Amino acid sequence: MADDDKDQERTEQPTSRRREQARQEGSFATSREVSTLFMISAGIVVLYLSSAWMYSGMSEVMRKYFGLFRGELTVEDAHAIFQDLSWDYLVIIAPALAIPLFGAISYVLQNGLNLSTKPLEPDLKKLDPIAGLKKIISLNSLAELVKSVLKVSVLTYVVYVSVKAEWENLPFLIDVDSAASVLYVGQVTFRIMLRTVWVIAAIAVIDYAFQRWNFEKGLRMTRQQIKEEHKETEGDPIVKARIKSMQRDMARKRMMQEVPGADVVVTNPTHIAVALKYDRSKSNAPVVVAKGAGLIAERIKEIARKHRVPVLENKPLARGLYKAVKVGAEVPVNMYKAVAEVLAYVYRLKGKGGR
Repeated sequence: MADDDKDQERTEQPTSRRREQARQEGSFATSREVSTLFMISAGIVVLYLSSAWMYSGMSEVMRKYFGLFRGELTVEDAHAIFQDLSWDYLVIIAPALAIPLFGAISYVLQNGLNLSTKPLEPDLKKLDPIAGLKKIISLNSLAELVKSVLKVSVLTYVVYVSVKAEWENLPFLIDVDSAASVLYVGQVTFRIMLRTVWVIAAIAVIDYAFQRWNFEKGLRMTRQQIKEEHKETEGDPIVKARIKSMQRDMARKRMMQEVPGADVVVTNPTHIAVALKYDRSKSNAPVVVAKGAGLIAERIKEIARKHRVPVLENKPLARGLYKAVKVGAEVPVNMYKAVAEVLAYVYRLKGKGGR
């Protein structure tokens, strides 16, 4: 029941990482019926194109080697004949040996070219009888059973109908030669195989759709799994928040260290404070070395007064600098005039008007 509850909780779509892990583990939405369809279709094409050549080759081999068995044969002769006969048969059936390759092609078409050795690795969990019993008694096993019974039943019916249609012609095969009998049997077999392909094609489409649905269902995740995965990839939100807080504290300390060297602190006067510094050798315009609101503004003014940095009230300028200029950035052109007036006033206070 616990497993059922977990399955019911898997309502979230799988993440890209979950899909990648499934591919690395060799888990794909693969339909065996699609592979069967490809192999049978390939078999029909191969037999249709090479049946005449295979028939003539088999006839030639029989005529050639049956004549050799009329005399006495030594062990060496039998061994040589067996080798030659095996090679001749291999050449004749060579086109049919390519049929299994179409099964591999169907696998690539379904899942792409993905090679994984994970399923081949030893796993003691596979020896667990309880887990094995759960696999036997499952929706997938039931679907496989129903599919197998349905496939065998339908194919049996197709073969029965095809043979029944030719039943009246079978007695006449006694009066025809072997070549005509083989040709007739081949034509009937070919028609049966074509009808079989249509049946297997319908089963393959249904089975592939079911395998895709079942695969996607198995990949679904719970909200807790998504949260844990997010923690693994992006980091714990609590830890990240703590790191950001420490980074802000360090940046604030560095900013406060720049206040004693500022030329002036502009306020609004109680909520905002902006510290400016102008060094012609380093910048083309005054730079905001520190700014803050609330308690930080009070701290900036406190440090400024402690180090005898002028603190001037200019509400529009303080608000404009606080909103538009980042710490460490130069004052924009549209604020040059207002800032220049403040600095000129400060220089006059310090007796630096000549500069």
